[in-house]
Amino acid sequence: MTQFAFDPDGEVARLIDDDRASNQKDSRRAHLGCSIIGRECTREIWYSFRWAAQVQWSGRMLRLFDRGQREEDVFVSLLRSIGCEVWDHTPHGDQYRVSFADGYIGGSVDGVAKGIPGAPETPHLLEFKTHNDKSFQDLKKKGLIESKPAHYAQMQLYMKGLNPPLKRGLYMAVNKNNDEIYTERVKYDASMAKEYLGRGLDIVESRVPPPKISNRPDWYQCRWCNFSGQCHKGLPLSKNCRTCDHVQMPGAGRWTCGRTNKDLSATEQRNGCEEWKSA
Repeated sequence: MTQFAFDPDGEVARLIDDDRASNQKDSRRAHLGCSIIGRECTREIWYSFRWAAQVQWSGRMLRLFDRGQREEDVFVSLLRSIGCEVWDHTPHGDQYRVSFADGYIGGSVDGVAKGIPGAPETPHLLEFKTHNDKSFQDLKKKGLIESKPAHYAQMQLYMKGLNPPLKRGLYMAVNKNNDEIYTERVKYDASMAKEYLGRGLDIVESRVPPPKISNRPDWYQCRWCNFSGQCHKGLPLSKNCRTCDHVQMPGAGRWTCGRTNKDLSATEQRNGCEEWKSA
């Protein structure tokens, strides 16, 4: 009988995830990401933009995020294999970006392609996503707008923000359980893009958090929210410049201390100071 050694306590996996979690980078973005503007709870979006809490992800979740990043190259390769022309990086090797509201709102574009079946001469924005089986089946059943409205909003803002603006997009999703691919062509809707941008502007300009989506902490959207503690349990906001009453946003993506009239770097914003005052 063949003998084999195994790891009954999952020690190898635990060490890997502990190492990944302990070396994670600060996840707070300098801008309000187009990828979250379409989420249903505006209070969650505001908390994220204002750095209300420093989210610490588990090692497993970080590996899931890494997988999503790796899949982008796979999608690009698959499109090129069927004859599409794909631009996924600038000549300097950077991702293409869009920016709104003096730089306070923005995002990175997965790519642009020509040669998409159905409109081969029309440039298409590319948006790549990975899904678990439940999410993927819901997407297939309902389509992008109903199943993943935040992804739809993200694409509308990207099509609006690129130079020149694009009129079509291609959403590509992969089922992580069985590698099935879902694709959907998306039309640019100027009125929807304007509405989403207006929503983002309202969040950026607000000095106080918007109303809660629910007063119940056990509400399905609240149970898993990264800011449920601040929203429902009275936990204090993280002490940094963005949660401080002294902070000002004079434009051009700048954050300024109203007490010292000094422009604040991202590092200074994260660190805050002893004069922090609750907003």
